[in-house]
Formats: sequence, C-alpha cells, structure tokens
Amino acid sequence: MANGSFGLEKEGVIHRSGVRKVFTPHTPVDEIEHFFGREDEASRLVSVINSPGQHILVYGDRGVGKTSLSKTACRVLLQGVIQQGEFFEKRCGADDSFSTIVEEPLAAVGVDLSFKEKSKTHNEGGGAKVDAFILKADLSSKRETKTTQTSTLRPDSPSWVANKLHNLKGVFLIDETDALVCDIDKKKIAELIKMLSDSKSEFKLVVVGIASTGEELTAGHPSVERCLKEVPLLRMTDDDLKKIIYNGMKKLHLVCDTEVVDKIVDISAGFPHFTHLISLKCAESAVVDGNRHITLESLKKALEESVKESEGTLRSVLDSTLRVLTKPEEYRLLLLAASYCKTPEFRSSELRDKLSLMFGVEIDSRSLSRRLTTLTKGEEVTILSKPARGCFQFTDPRMPSFLKMALSKDDKS
Repeated sequence: MANGSFGLEKEGVIHRSGVRKVFTPHTPVDEIEHFFGREDEASRLVSVINSPGQHILVYGDRGVGKTSLSKTACRVLLQGVIQQGEFFEKRCGADDSFSTIVEEPLAAVGVDLSFKEKSKTHNEGGGAKVDAFILKADLSSKRETKTTQTSTLRPDSPSWVANKLHNLKGVFLIDETDALVCDIDKKKIAELIKMLSDSKSEFKLVVVGIASTGEELTAGHPSVERCLKEVPLLRMTDDDLKKIIYNGMKKLHLVCDTEVVDKIVDISAGFPHFTHLISLKCAESAVVDGNRHITLESLKKALEESVKESEGTLRSVLDSTLRVLTKPEEYRLLLLAASYCKTPEFRSSELRDKLSLMFGVEIDSRSLSRRLTTLTKGEEVTILSKPARGCFQFTDPRMPSFLKMALSKDDKS
C-alpha cells in the first residue's frame, strides 16, 4: 500500500482502525473497556479507596502499569460508587511543590490562589470611590487614603488545605510523586492524607510513584500508616500479558499466531508497556496491509518499529555503551544473553551457561567477569550495576526487554 503524501494515507487507515485506542504504550490506559489484566488488583484498589478513612499509595518500577491501574480504579469507583464525586489528577514535576499540587481541587471549592493582594483607594473631593487590583492609576484628588488587603490563603499548609477540602467528594490522583525534589512536600501530602482521614472526609487521595518502598514517597512520615494502604505493584504475570494481547486483538478483529503471543510475552518480561508497544506495531502493520493474520514474520517487522519508538533513554544508554567498546559485537551477545537471565541479579556462571546455550560461545569466568565489570563503569548512567560481590544487574529494569527487541536478529533462543 502506498503511503501517499507524507504517509497520510497510511495514517488515515491506522486512525480509522482504532488500534491506537486499544494498544496505548505511550499513555496510561484510562478507559475501563480497554483495561485488560490486573482486574483483581483494580478491584482491591476500589475496595480500599471506598473504605472510610482509607487512602492508597501505589509504587513500583517504571513501566509496570501503576498509572493505568490507578486511573482505572478511580474511574470504576466514581462511576459505580461515588457517582457524584469529582476526579482530579496531578502529574508532578521537579518544579512542583505541595501548594501547586493541590491547586485544582482547591479551585473546585472556590479558592483562587492567583489572588495575592488587593488595594482599596478612597478619594474625597471628587466624590469617587475606586476599588481596584493594584493599578497604576493617576486619580485627580487632593485627599486620598489607601488600604491594602493581603491574602490569607495558606496553600502550603496541610491543615489549612484539609479544612478547605473536607467536604469535597471525589478522588485525587497524584502521579509521579517521585519527581518531587523536596521531601518536605512528600511529608505534607502524607500529612494531608492523615488529616482528611481523621476528619472522615469523603475526599480520597491516590498517590502513585516509582519507588522500591512506600516510605520513599511519604518521606518516612511516621503516623500515616493507619490510613494509607501501600500497594507495591509488581510486574504482570504472563497470563495477564496474554489477556492484553488476546483481548486487544479480538477488539480489532485480528488473529495472532500462538508463537507471536508467546514471543511478545517473553520480550515484555512483565512490563505491560512493551506488550502494548509491540502489539500496536503488529496491529498497525496488519490493518495497513489488509491482513488480519499476524505471523512471526509480521512480528519481526513490528520489533524493528518498536525499537524506533522506545524510550530515548534506553536507546541512548545502549548506544553510548557499545560505542566506546573495542569489540561491541561480543558485548551485544553478552548483553542479549544477560537479558534472558531469570532473576534481576545474576552471576557470571549463569551468564556463561546462557552464552553457551544460546550462541555456542565459551568463555572463562575471569574474562567474563572482567567484561561485566567494564559495563558497570562510566561517568554517567551505566548499563549494568554491581549490587554485591560477584553479582550484576541491569541499572534500568526495563533494559532486558529493550535488548530483546533491539538485538533480536542475534536471538537464537
């Protein structure tokens, strides 16, 4: 099929097919009808949030589906339980603080944070009285008095904010909390949760972020445990990843070979982001070609496209690592074999077995350890780290999945 001018014809076919509404690797799933897998976790979240005095904290690795799960749970709750409630969402950035995070819900209860101060000028002689926000006005009057009213708003105070939001009904999703620079802002969020819980408010907070422990997102607030349910989100199971593929393809009236599904699941390694990405590229190719059957040959092309659309950080780390090595091809095989190690932390002995089994490469332990150590050194982000003596792991847990896509032509597994 010809692409047409600037590929518009191809894009038109893809757009009309609706594939990008079903498989969404670059945005969280926010439609209940497109949410597959994690149904049990979503039900538990709904139950917790709907419990009086309970709020929730969802944390885990990047790419495991924290935001999709949280948004879906919030929508289920609002549509089925608190039908009159409002939904607020804040995606935190490095320049945010507690006061900027709570702006939207405060606005919903009539608090205007843009108000700073107001001046009141009283003119006599002309008989005029003028109220105005600080203006450079040249009023002709011989007698003039001026008073200034200063704002009494305290959006940086958890107790003040809790008092304002107490009667608000709804759910507030605070995402990417790990991006906050100051721990004091994380503590204030935790303090707000405690105060809303103590006052039996129906306004619930769902805090989401990348972390290995819940304390990282609350800065170790000591008294929030009672009202904040921590939910560590692990990688998805193979069965749940298959649900994403099969249900999504069914909606699009496409059929995947079993080998294709198994390969996508293997590459994804529990990260739904990669499942959505590869499935999307398979589906796009199928609808453009007018072929409803997705084969291993189709998957090969989809993987090439998936690499192009993968996060730039992953591509950059791999490229910069291989660029400075004297024998990059040897390291490509080493890294690909390492991506198939079953545990996050692996030893050189396990990797030796993988290299032998997958590529017929034999290497002595000392040489392999030396090569692995080389991959842990560098001035910036390194592709591997060394958490303990004799152990290695990928610095970014998503890297093995990316390697399986990027180096797939070398994959003989």
